[in-house]
Amino acid sequence: MKRTKIKPPGAMKAVIGIFKGQLSNVLLTLCILITAFSLISMSHQQRQLYAELESLQQERDKLDIEWRKLRLEQRVMAEHSRLEQLARKKLGMTNLDLKSERIVRQVKDGD
Repeated sequence: MKRTKIKPPGAMKAVIGIFKGQLSNVLLTLCILITAFSLISMSHQQRQLYAELESLQQERDKLDIEWRKLRLEQRVMAEHSRLEQLARKKLGMTNLDLKSERIVRQVKDGD
């Protein structure tokens, strides 16, 4: 026994043809909508990342300025005149005069 395919009548073919056409339109519309929402999402994410980048760059600039100020302060604190001034004020140190200068020599064992 041979199987024979049943072919739909002409009206049914027309309905199936219309449905296939609409299905492709629906699928294309869905693809377009998905692409549009993806584009919107990516644009929003890009704006957020750019704002974060600018914020981090501003923070970097502030830290750079602070670092430069600290380096300048370090140089000022290390200056010889500043150290001498602190030694005089806080430790009561003074320059030696020739009369009060004493030379101490190390004695070697066996001399």
